[in-house]
Formats: sequence, structure tokens, C-alpha cells
Amino acid sequence: MLLNEGKDSFLEEEVSFENAKYAVIPVPLDVTTSYLKGTKFGPRSIIEASRSLENYDSEVDYELKNKIFTLNELNLNGDIRNAMEIIRLSISDILSAGKIPIMLGGEHTATYAASLSFDDNVEFVIFDAHADFKHDFLGLEINHASNSRLVNLRNKVHLIGIRSFNLEEKEDIKKKSILAIRREDTEKPEIGEKLLNSLKGKKVYISVDMDVFDPGIAPGVGTPQPNGISYRDFLNFARKIISGSDLVGMDVMETRPLGDNNITEILASKIIIDVISLNESKTDR
Repeated sequence: MLLNEGKDSFLEEEVSFENAKYAVIPVPLDVTTSYLKGTKFGPRSIIEASRSLENYDSEVDYELKNKIFTLNELNLNGDIRNAMEIIRLSISDILSAGKIPIMLGGEHTATYAASLSFDDNVEFVIFDAHADFKHDFLGLEINHASNSRLVNLRNKVHLIGIRSFNLEEKEDIKKKSILAIRREDTEKPEIGEKLLNSLKGKKVYISVDMDVFDPGIAPGVGTPQPNGISYRDFLNFARKIISGSDLVGMDVMETRPLGDNNITEILASKIIIDVISLNESKTDR
């Protein structure tokens, strides 16, 4: 595990690794991306964007300060299985040090690698436009379109915001009794309560694929899909999840920089700030 020497830090936090509670780890994975390449540049772009935001979170009424240490970007090659092992070991190191990992990606397959570092009692809440329950894709068993299915082999999965899947995936999700909240149901209050009740008292990992949002507010992704959720929807879900569960890790994946149009990276940064602020304000109460 490589420690950053104080440069390229999320929110320009100047806290030591020993004193930090959260460890941001940039994962520039872009091996099995099938449509628009470039997500490997997402982590660095998110970190740069975070420096334009305030530490004070007005939505949560919390100042995020002296909590985050940023690790150096992982060095990943073109072998997906080798990349999975490097990510797994890196997340395991963070957990062994008593820190909460915050992974920046990169293609969503990295979430599967991270899941292998956690006990099987940790439940994964995955915000994604895609079900990602394919058994293989383009001849690859480990790929971004199979991420949720792979995670679910060991850890219980909950899907939020999905609107792109095939009939085989639909049947598989139904057969496994997975809570899959489709885009058109995200604004129903009873759906949020159902998720809250199912996660109450559980250890939870939150994974956000940026294509879960409407392309109007997050155009810089690898596989955009129309009719995405709003940020208000996400924040409402995040409040419910964090209020009743124990956050053990999170990631923000699939950010693909678009040059001067960096609203996706700004949104990705805000997600991290809001989730950590929600978690810390809960602890401070």
C-alpha cells in the first residue's frame, strides 16, 4: 500500500494516515469497459474536482475536516484477474489498519474485487443504471457487466436505480430474491422504508456507479443511460441507509472525464463529502 506524500489529496486534507478515519484509494481500472473508454482517468479528475468544493457540507450541516487520507493511485495492468488481486489486497490493507476505504474508479468491476476483502455479512447497496447480473460478457467471466452478480456470490446485494437489463438478468434477480429498486420506484416513500428496514443494524458498503444519475447531471460516464435518478433521490436514500446501518466502505465508480465539462467529477466528489458527513454527523450526535 503506497502512502501519498501530501500531494493530490481529496479536499486537500492534510491529515496523517495514522490519524485519518477514511482512506481514499484511486483505482484507475479500465480493462473490460465495453463502450466508452476513459474511466481510468476518473479517480484523478475526481480528486482535482474535490478541491473546488467546501469542506462544510450545507445539506448535512457538518464540516468535514481532518478525516481523510488519500493513497497513491494503484498501478494496474491490462490483466483483469491480476488487477482484482491488487485491489483486494489494497482494500484489505486499509481495513487491517482500521480505516474505512473510499474507492474511486475506474470501471465498476473494482467493486467485486473490494468485496473479497470484506466478511460475507457485509451487505452491498449498489446504485447503478445497469443490473450488472450477466453471467459473462464479451467472453469474460469477470467484467463490469457482471459486477453485481459477482459480488452477490458472497455478499447480499441491493440494487437501486436500475433501468437497463435483459430478461435473463431480470429472472435471475427475482430468483435470488434481491431487492432491486427500479428507476420509476425510487421516489416512492414506501420503497425507501423497505430498504431501511432490510438494512437496519447491518454492516453496509455503498457503491455508486455514476451512470445511475440522469445524463443531464452526470454525462461523463462509460455507459450512459437516459432517465436517471436525481441527486435529491440519492441523498434521500443515503440518509436512510446511513441512519440505520454501519458504513464500512464505499466507492464511486465509472467516472469518465470529458475535458472542460467536469460536472460529473464535481457530483462524484459531492457524493463522497455527503456520505462521509452523514456518517460522521450520526456519530457526533
